[in-house]
Amino acid sequence: MLSMGYIPPINIRQVTNQVVGLGTHRALQSKTDLNGIITHASRSLADISGFAADELIGQPHNILRHPDMPDSVYYLMWQHIQAGEEFFGMVKNRCKNGDHYWVMTRVAVMQENGKPIGYSSARFTPHADLIPTWEDLFARMRTAEQSSSFTDHRRFKPAHDVLCKFVQRKGFNNLGQLVLSQRS
Repeated sequence: MLSMGYIPPINIRQVTNQVVGLGTHRALQSKTDLNGIITHASRSLADISGFAADELIGQPHNILRHPDMPDSVYYLMWQHIQAGEEFFGMVKNRCKNGDHYWVMTRVAVMQENGKPIGYSSARFTPHADLIPTWEDLFARMRTAEQSSSFTDHRRFKPAHDVLCKFVQRKGFNNLGQLVLSQRS
């Protein structure tokens, strides 16, 4: 059974293969409820994604998901945040018109009276020279996912193994350390 909170990708929209630049020092922020439904979207997130903020609010956060993203990245993210841990990762998001943008993301649990009430996410611009490496990694992870014969959570293990080897070859113990090391 999949982790509660993991939402498979929504409808497949067109992709243009055109990159949208985020500019410098631009943080894209959003908040979701515990099921990943957007409750707040910053103006900068709306501007970059091409959606109006009110188009994003009430939608699953994966409305921004690019089809190049491996399912296992999101499965790993849900494992971390549902355990009350922060998640750091590199993400390729899709704009409303099919363009895309890359971000380094931090997802954290929001709490009220000691109980989780949702998640907040802040995204930052990665160094452009890192993108080809992540594109290659994500392609290998998608291939590993497709090679699995399992239909439950075990299908993520081959891609997770690819990710772990990548992180270790870079000299880090976990994905969060690697992503944080790549921030300017």
